[in-house]
This record gives sequence, C-alpha cells and structure tokens, in this order.
Amino acid sequence: MNNKVALVTAKELWTEFEKLKQELKEEMLYELKANSERKLYTRKELAKHLKVTQQTIINWSSRNILKPIYVQGRVYYKAEEVNNLLNQKLCLT
Repeated sequence: MNNKVALVTAKELWTEFEKLKQELKEEMLYELKANSERKLYTRKELAKHLKVTQQTIINWSSRNILKPIYVQGRVYYKAEEVNNLLNQKLCLT
C-alpha cells in the first residue's frame, strides 16, 4: 500500500476548496437548467438535484433560504427561485 502525504498551506487548501465549490455550483446549475421545463420541485426532487438530504431542504426552508409553496398539503419549490439563489451564492448551509 502506497500512502502519500501532501503538505499544503491553508491558502492552497482554501483555493482548492473554492474551485470545488465553483465546480459543484456549475454542476447544480447545469442540472437545474436541464430540467428547466419543470416549474416546481418536490422536496425529494430538489434534494436529489442539489445532492443534499431532504432534511437539509427543510432546514433551508425554516431559515428562509428557500421559500416553500404549499399545494393541497404538499410542499413545492419554484425552480426559478432555486436557480436565482444558486446564481447569487452557493453557501446555503
């Protein structure tokens, strides 16, 4: 087994983190645009597209990061609002 250790500075680590964050944002935007014909997402669908848990979607809703829409007892999220949020920032935690 070859174990290797890489020494990096905090600045280098932060730069890599920012690159990964940007790649993830671009990937999520691509997937949401690919599904742009859909106007509303269920919590489950949105969690799948954003690659987070449904509980994370619930948490974001309770923090007013995402605005849920209630239709006949079901929860939906507007695709346009999600796209706008992703265009503004990626830091949804």
